[in-house]
Amino acid sequence: MNMKHIFKASAVLLMLFLVSCSEKLEDINIDPNNSATANEKVILPTVLANVGYIVDADLNAASFLWAQYYTWGIGVALGNQERFVSEPDDFDGYWGDTYANALIDLKFLSKSSSPAYRGVAKALQAYLFQGLTDHFGDIPYSESLSGEIAEGSILAPKFDAAATVYTGLATLIDEAIADLSVASSNDIGSEDFVYGGNIANWLKFANSLKLRILLRTSEVKSNESAIKALIDNGVFIESASDVAVVPFQDKAGAFNPMYGLFERGVGDFYFASNATLNKLNELIDPRGTAFYSVATSGPFLGQLRGVDQGAVDRDVPFTDPSANYSGSSDIAYGPDNGVILISDWEVWFLRAEAAARYATSDDDAAAFANAVEHNFDYLGVSGAGAYIASLNYGGSLDQKLNTIGIQKWISMNGTQEDEGWIEARRFDRPGNRIFTEGIFQNPPNSVLPAGTFPASWLYPASERSLNSNAPAQRSITDRIYWDN
Repeated sequence: MNMKHIFKASAVLLMLFLVSCSEKLEDINIDPNNSATANEKVILPTVLANVGYIVDADLNAASFLWAQYYTWGIGVALGNQERFVSEPDDFDGYWGDTYANALIDLKFLSKSSSPAYRGVAKALQAYLFQGLTDHFGDIPYSESLSGEIAEGSILAPKFDAAATVYTGLATLIDEAIADLSVASSNDIGSEDFVYGGNIANWLKFANSLKLRILLRTSEVKSNESAIKALIDNGVFIESASDVAVVPFQDKAGAFNPMYGLFERGVGDFYFASNATLNKLNELIDPRGTAFYSVATSGPFLGQLRGVDQGAVDRDVPFTDPSANYSGSSDIAYGPDNGVILISDWEVWFLRAEAAARYATSDDDAAAFANAVEHNFDYLGVSGAGAYIASLNYGGSLDQKLNTIGIQKWISMNGTQEDEGWIEARRFDRPGNRIFTEGIFQNPPNSVLPAGTFPASWLYPASERSLNSNAPAQRSITDRIYWDN
């Protein structure tokens, strides 16, 4: 068992201890296939801890380089990911953690007699399946969790087209919303360490996720009528108190997943990427010192100093101390940082985009201002009003989308890096290649042609070796269904 999975197992076990310490051992040590009482209260915290691990260790920690928030630092040979080299087994962990662990547990909860457990489970299933298809495209969906004898013993599930998966996600999230709409607030308690059993907040989460799902395909498929109806009738994550966060603690075995993963290896040796710093400087954006630490020695003492993407071997002397450069801030990297699943600023950006594209009942300029302001508030940075005014939001739809896309990417730094990479791909549109022809830098040692950047992940080696229905391997430059 490698250190990554040792950390994961320890984190889950400690989380279970923290939420279940008052329960007797004999109440916990029950066959989950036969217990009629205790298992839901045990499985929910287990799966919430797993989801937090997946989002932060499997996704955010893998995507912050390709989102060009960070670049390789001193002291370690330049890694494959920085050169856009991928191997199929790079993604075995994410695939297994999601399918074999989290989704299996969520399937169990989705069959609960309680609409509260069913609703939470289905919302989280939709969340995880969307992540899978956004990284791999076609994935096992309709047959993916059908290994039981009663369900056909399907051990080699077919791969559904990404467009079909998205259709399924819309249905699944509607089922979650229907369950949560009739759920009792007494059904779930302290075992829900994301919302404390607050069904109203889970309903906000489900509606916010539905908006994300409907808007993701906006460049290839309009969901205008469904989006308008959702904005008119739904409740959403709108403030800091609504944000879906998986908490972690500064205790061995309960560390933030990215922190735990890195500290059990070579540590956080990454530097701020100039791809991001250049854009922040261009916009006179005051959030730089919230995302990154300042140099604590050298000629740039007290200032932000980055490195061009992937250029550490070329631009940074081997003898330079890391303290001469900017690394992660405490907000971006720390042992007790929570893992954000959906933030309030993300939802306001979604609402701004929906209003700009489809003239919903929201005012797009007001929603955009809310998004930026809420991110400033979370980071503890002042001056949001003046900064928003300096952006001159408005103009044509393309101009609005460009402004929304760049600001959304900036706001995901340090908290939702994987979502930042996903949305950078989506907002990088024909005729408006705002990232690949305007912000992102070509790593000097990239194995891809100049101006070409990764657009997806490779199918895991484990799936292609074990599933006879697995398709031919893809390239990291293959675009996902919604990405044009």
